[in-house]
Amino acid sequence: MLAYSLAALNLTLAVAALLIARRRQRSITRLNTLLIIAQYDATHDDLTGLLNRRAILAHLGSQLATRQPVTIALLDLDGFKGINDAHGHHAGDAALIEAARRLNALPVTIGRLGGDEFLMVVAADEQTGFAHATAAQAALASARIDTAGRTIQLSATAGVAHATANVSAPELLRRADRALYAAKRTGEPIETHHHDIPDMPTPDPQRRRRTYR
Repeated sequence: MLAYSLAALNLTLAVAALLIARRRQRSITRLNTLLIIAQYDATHDDLTGLLNRRAILAHLGSQLATRQPVTIALLDLDGFKGINDAHGHHAGDAALIEAARRLNALPVTIGRLGGDEFLMVVAADEQTGFAHATAAQAALASARIDTAGRTIQLSATAGVAHATANVSAPELLRRADRALYAAKRTGEPIETHHHDIPDMPTPDPQRRRRTYR
C-alpha cells in the first residue's frame, strides 16, 4: 500500500511538473511573439508596411559603414496633394499602399521617409544602382488605383545619388534631394546627382522641408 501511494504521488508530481513546464513554455512563446510584434512595429510604417524613416536611415548608415558601393534614390509621387484634395485621404492612402506594394516587390531595400516620399537603398555600383532606381520609378509610373468608380494613374519622380568615398548619410541624401529637385524642375522622370546640378532655391512654404540627420 505504501509503495502504491508513493508511486501515485510521484506520478502526480510528474504530471504537475509537466503542466508547469508547458505553461512556462507557453508564456515564453507568448512573450517572444509580443517582442517580435513590438520590434516590427518599431521599424515599420503603419500604413504601408515598409521600413519606417528611422529604420531605413539606419539601414543606409549600416550600408555606408561597409565601405562597399551604395546607391540611393529618393522617389516622390507626383501630384499626391491633388489626389488627397480631389478624392479624399482614403484615396491618398490607397495610392501609398499600392506604391509600397510595387516597390516592395523589387530586389532592393525600400523605406517610407514620410508623406509620399520613399527611399531606395541598394548595395550596387553607380550603373547597377541607377538601373534599380529606374525600375523603381517605372514601377510607380505603372501603378494605378480605383476610387469612387474612377481609375487614377500614379506617377513618380526620382533623384539618384551614388556614394563616393567617406560620404555621410546626410550628405548622400542631400545629393539625391538635389537630383530629385532637378528632375522635378525639368520634367524628367529621373535624374542622377552631378556637380552641374544647380542649387535648390530657398524653400518656399509650399515645399515640404526635409531634414536628414
